Amino acid sequence: MKKCLLFCLLVGSTAQAQPYLTVSGQVSDAASGVGLPGAAITVLERAGNGTRTDSDGRFVLTLPVGKQTVRVSYLGYVAQRLTLNVNRSEVINIRLKAADNQLSEVVVTGQSNQDKVMSTQTSVDVVDRKTALSLPVVFGEVDLIKVLQLKPGVKSTGEGTSGISVRGGSTDQNLFQYDGTTVYNPSHMFGFFSTFNIDAVKNVSLYKAGFPAEYSGRLSSVVDVTSLTPRDSSFHIGGGIGLIASRLNVTGPIGNKIKFNVAGRRTYADVFTEAINRRNGDRPNANPIPRYYFYDLNGRIDYTINDRSRLFLSAYTGRDRFHLPSDVFRSTFDWGNTAVSLHWHQTSKDARWNSHTSGHYARYDYRLVSTFDRFTFNIGSGIADFVLKERVSWQPGPRHTVTFGGELTRSRFSISRVNISSAKPEENIDTGEKPRVWEGGLFISEDWDISPKLKLSAGLRWSGFRQDSAGYNAPEPRISARYAFSPSVSLKASYARMVQYRHLVVSSGAALPTDIWYPSTAKIKPEYSDQLAAALTWNIGNQFLLTNEVYYKRLRQVVDFKTGAQLFANDRLENEFVFGNGSAYGNEIYLEKTSGRLRGWVGYTLAWTWRTFEDIDGGRRFFPRYDRRHDISVVAMYQLRPRLTLSATWVYNTGNAVSLATGRYVAMDNPYVRVENPVDQVVPEFPSRNNYRMPPYHRLDLGFVYKFRPKRGDTDITFNVTNAYNRLNPYLITYQAEENSEGEPTGRFRARAITLFPLLPSVTYNFRF
Repeated sequence: MKKCLLFCLLVGSTAQAQPYLTVSGQVSDAASGVGLPGAAITVLERAGNGTRTDSDGRFVLTLPVGKQTVRVSYLGYVAQRLTLNVNRSEVINIRLKAADNQLSEVVVTGQSNQDKVMSTQTSVDVVDRKTALSLPVVFGEVDLIKVLQLKPGVKSTGEGTSGISVRGGSTDQNLFQYDGTTVYNPSHMFGFFSTFNIDAVKNVSLYKAGFPAEYSGRLSSVVDVTSLTPRDSSFHIGGGIGLIASRLNVTGPIGNKIKFNVAGRRTYADVFTEAINRRNGDRPNANPIPRYYFYDLNGRIDYTINDRSRLFLSAYTGRDRFHLPSDVFRSTFDWGNTAVSLHWHQTSKDARWNSHTSGHYARYDYRLVSTFDRFTFNIGSGIADFVLKERVSWQPGPRHTVTFGGELTRSRFSISRVNISSAKPEENIDTGEKPRVWEGGLFISEDWDISPKLKLSAGLRWSGFRQDSAGYNAPEPRISARYAFSPSVSLKASYARMVQYRHLVVSSGAALPTDIWYPSTAKIKPEYSDQLAAALTWNIGNQFLLTNEVYYKRLRQVVDFKTGAQLFANDRLENEFVFGNGSAYGNEIYLEKTSGRLRGWVGYTLAWTWRTFEDIDGGRRFFPRYDRRHDISVVAMYQLRPRLTLSATWVYNTGNAVSLATGRYVAMDNPYVRVENPVDQVVPEFPSRNNYRMPPYHRLDLGFVYKFRPKRGDTDITFNVTNAYNRLNPYLITYQAEENSEGEPTGRFRARAITLFPLLPSVTYNFRF
C-alpha cells in the first residue's frame, strides 16, 4: 500500500491534459555573458505564473499555446518585456543591461525574499560574492565559509578557523562539495582559511535540513560550492595583494564557443623566514624558523556545443607545506586536496527534459616525512574517490517537476600508513591499512504545486555500501511542504534521513590536520540521522526577511575514539572506536535586511546537543564540545558613499564544553617510566567528559572598502580590524606546574587559558582590469 501511494505521488499525479509547451533558456549579463541567478520571469497574462533562473541563470517555463507576454527583471538591471508566440518548444537567451553603465563587475546575488517564502526548502542559506566581499575578514583574505559561520545554527569550531559545526554535529558530518566533487579537508593554514578562493567561486549554498534527495553521505549539512562562470565577452585580469597572501585571476573567451577562468593564490611568509634563516646561518646558537606556505589553483573551461548542450571542466588543487629545517632532525609536513570534474548538460528539444552527467575525481592526503640519523620516517593517511553521477529533470506539466538519478563511487583509503626505512633492510617497517570500497545510491523526487497555496516536495534515496564481506544499504526518505498564507508569509515543514558510511575521528592530542578517514566495516556500522524542521517565513515589504525555525535531530551509531586510543602504527584501527547516540534540538531566529544602503542580518540560536556512549562516563549523557546554548550574530553593511562601504560583525556564543581535571595523582610505581622528579609522573583525574564550560566568546570585527576609478578597470583598498575591542577569548586550556621562589616544583598545577588573536589590523589591495 505504501509503495502504491509513493508511486502515485511521484508519477501518477503528473498527467496533464492541457495544451502546454516549454520555453527554456538563460538570462545573462549583456556585458560579460555571466548568468544571472534568481532573475524573475513573470507571465503578465497569467497572474502568479512565472519562474526564476537557477544558479547558472537558466530557466524552464511551461506556457499555454498562444501569444504570451513575459517580463524579465533582475536587481540592478534594466527590465525587459518580451512577446512570445508559443506554438512550439524553443530555447531563448535573454541579455539584460546593467542599470548603471559604469558597473564593471557582475555581482551575483542569492535567492530573493519571494523565492525564500515560496520555496519548500527549509534550513538553507546562500552566501554570494557581494556579501563576502563586503564583510570584515581575517588577515585580509575573503572567506565564504567564515560568512556561513555568521548564520544561525552554524558555529565555528575554534577561534579564527574555517571549520563548522552545524546544529550540534561534528566537523566530519558536513559534506563539502566543489562543483559536485567532495573536498575532505576544506581548510588551509591549520584551519584559519578555507580552500575556496573568492576569485573562483560564484556562491555557496548550505543545507542544514530538508536535504534534496540527490545529496547523501553526511549527517548534519551539505555545503555546495559553485565555481564562477567564465566571462564570454572580453579578457579580464584581477587579483589582490594582502599581508600574508596574494591572488591572481584571468578570465575570458577563446573564440565563440570556449571561455575559461583561472585563479591562483599563495602565501609568502616562507620567503621572509627563509631569508632570516640564511642570515642567521653563521650564528651557532640560532634556531631555524620553520618554513610554511600554502597555495591553491582553480580552473574552469566551458564549451558550448549548441543551444541545448554544453560541457565544462572544473579543477582545483591546493596544498599546505610545513618544513622544519635542522642538521639533526628534519621534518616536512604537507597536506592537500585535489578535485577534478567533467560536466555535460543537455536539454531536449521541447525543454521538458534536462540531464546532467558528470565524472569526478577527489583526493585528500597528508604526509609527514622526517629524517633522523640513518632512518627515514614516512607517516600519513589519505583517501581517493572516482565518481560517476547522473541527474535527470523532467517537467511533465506546469505544476510538476520530477528529478531522478544516481551515483557510484569507488574509494581507496590509506589509513595510518607508517613506513620506516634505513640502509639495513631488517630495520625497515611498513604498516597501515589500504581498504577499497564501493558506495552508491539511486534517488527520485517530485516537486508538486498542489495549489497556489500548497506545494509538496517528496523523494526517496536508496544508498548502499560494500567493503569486502561487509555490506550495508538503507532507505533515505525526504519530504517537505510549504503552505502560503499569503504571497509574503508561509509555513514550512520537512523530514530527512541521512546515512554516513565513512567516518572521521580526530585524536584529541593532534595539533596538526592528521584527520583519519575510515570506512564502515563489519565492526563499524554506518551513522544515521533523522531530522525534523519547521519554519515560519515572512517577507516584510520586500526589504526584510524574518524566519523562525525549530528543529529536532536524532543521531545513531556516531563514532569516537576510545580514551587513550593507540593510533600510531595500528593495523586494526577499528578496534579503537566507540559507538553511541546523540540528539540536538533548538530554535533559530533570523532577521535580514536585504535592500537599501544598509543591509545585514541579526541571528539568534537557542540549542541543546547531547551524546551518549556506553564506554564513556558509564553511559551517562554529556554535552559534546560543540554544544553551545546561546549563539548571536549581528552583521551590518552600509554604503556610506558610492565608493565607500563600511561593515561590522559582532558575535557572541556560549563557551565550548571541555574536560577539566579536578584532581591528580602520582604514578610512582609505573614500571615503564623512569623519571627523577615525581612531578613528571602526575596524572590528571577527570570526573566526567566535558565537565567544564569555557568563558563566553564574543568579538567585534570592523572593515571598510574604498573603491578607486582609474582610466581602465577598477581597484579598491580594504581595511579590516579583527577583534576591535581586544577581547582575549580562550582558545584552549593547558596546565602549568607551579614553582617556588627558588624555581623548584611545588607539586601544584594551575589551569591556564591560551588566546590567539588580540586586536589585529590588516589591509588588502584589489584590482580588476
